[in-house]
Amino acid sequence: MDFIKGMDISFLPELKELEAKFYDEEGNRIEVLKLLQENGVNSIRLRLWNEPENVPESGGYCSLEQTIAMAKQIKQNGMSFFLDFHYSDWWADPGKQVKPKTWEKLGFHELVQAVYEYTRNVLLKMQEEGVLPDMVQIGNEIRSGMLFPEGEVPNYRQLALLVNSGIRAVREINKEIKIVIHLDQGGRYYYLQEWFDAVMAEGLEHFDIIGVSYYPFWHGSFTDLKDSLVKLVKRYGKPIVVAETAHAWRNAGDGFFGEQQERIAGFPASPWGQKQVLDLVMNITASLEHEMGLGIYYWEPVVLPVEGKGGWWSNMGVFNEKGVALPALGSFRFIREDFRQKEIAKIYEPEKILHKLGEEVKLPESIKVLYYDGESNEVKVAWEKFYADQTGDFRIRGNMDSIGKTVEADIQVVEYFQTSHNYIGNADFEDGLRGWEIKCEDSRVKVELLQEFDEPFPAPPSNYIYVESPVNFNWKLERKVEGLTPGNYSLSVEYRGTNTTGVDVRLYAGETGCNDKELVIYPTDENWVTYELPDIKIEKDSVKLGMKMVSPPVFGKIRKLKLRKMQMK
Repeated sequence: MDFIKGMDISFLPELKELEAKFYDEEGNRIEVLKLLQENGVNSIRLRLWNEPENVPESGGYCSLEQTIAMAKQIKQNGMSFFLDFHYSDWWADPGKQVKPKTWEKLGFHELVQAVYEYTRNVLLKMQEEGVLPDMVQIGNEIRSGMLFPEGEVPNYRQLALLVNSGIRAVREINKEIKIVIHLDQGGRYYYLQEWFDAVMAEGLEHFDIIGVSYYPFWHGSFTDLKDSLVKLVKRYGKPIVVAETAHAWRNAGDGFFGEQQERIAGFPASPWGQKQVLDLVMNITASLEHEMGLGIYYWEPVVLPVEGKGGWWSNMGVFNEKGVALPALGSFRFIREDFRQKEIAKIYEPEKILHKLGEEVKLPESIKVLYYDGESNEVKVAWEKFYADQTGDFRIRGNMDSIGKTVEADIQVVEYFQTSHNYIGNADFEDGLRGWEIKCEDSRVKVELLQEFDEPFPAPPSNYIYVESPVNFNWKLERKVEGLTPGNYSLSVEYRGTNTTGVDVRLYAGETGCNDKELVIYPTDENWVTYELPDIKIEKDSVKLGMKMVSPPVFGKIRKLKLRKMQMK
């Protein structure tokens, strides 16, 4: 079949009411669906909310009437139609799966019947209007379940019954409609295998396609995505569609995507960085054998920086602030024959090296290289000679002869390393959790004190706290530090862990526990990252500090908390 080059453009009715205008790359004004079709977009995904009028924040968008009207335009432009049932009056994702208002008081078996009847009635109405979808997903990103609390994992039996009722309704209307089961964490196979094995064991009925969300700033590396897709196909024999993906075209102060996400994704928030990410996801999906990678959908690329609209609107679309198409739109001209198997996508330069004057400089012997098919390997580097005989910032070059490329590294040479006193007792958990308090009401949340060896081996092991939950959870690690003198302090932590929609991880500090100063952490499980919360003003002699998480099922690792007094300049 043709490679799917799709988009979710459910925001479009709202943009039209705002009188947004769109232009091609040459600056010619054009109707947006026509522009998308001319650039190779061949499928459109739309979300459906049950009764959005019950939630004022929804603005009444994504109703059945609006969805049918948009579906007619999709069909008129010769595109296929992918329908996303949220089974909620507003957003449903891993962090929240809120029942529609009219279903709130239903018992479980009544809820199962409601899913069946609602799904069936929607499709009957679409059939009458001549806009039956080509694909349907039963629930949106349902790794943590749907229709909470009845369908929340780990109650996989009830979740399977709810999903099956939707599947049954689709099959009764039209057996040709492809049924998609859509989860987040596209680059983390262990999450996906755990879910599919569990729900299949509880009787999940036959479906056609596995759908995954993959955002490179949330869901693992590009190599993780390739590994995950290959293993999913091998284990379950189902074709795959990347039902959601995206990248930013700029960093914006009010934007959804900032420097932390940029670092995790490994590509800049720029027009060409956005295009390169999209090219990578398309190539990785197309690389699956026997055309088991069906294609991709960019989630909400048709948005503009509009006054009063921050977040996603500011920097995640494929149009700039003037509505002019960005280079990423051209990525949708991709066809399977364009697949770039062993073309280099990125050479990962090493992090800046801090080096002490007079000591031997240790440079990495090899550098990671990423290819467009998602494969990566370590390539040996021959660095030019460098003598650290003076302080300053230096940049040196290395040759990667096996691939005919060069790489550069930044080195900062200092006379001595600055250190300052850490005011947190038992900061490295050498005495277990003495002095620390864990606050969590759900006994299913696992908390362990573990050790990990850092490079270069054999360095002493580092202690860390490991937190993991099979359900949505609220968790806090906290302690009170006393005996401080007034002044400005900084709090830092090393953290690594998984991330997805709805994950909220924060480092915080404050004297009273109210109005704390906080730093939002965007996690990655690729490596340990140091996060610092500066300018904590302490006027008395103590502070409460710690980490807190409000999240769907993920894991996190916490180590090396440090509270230091900032030096006066």
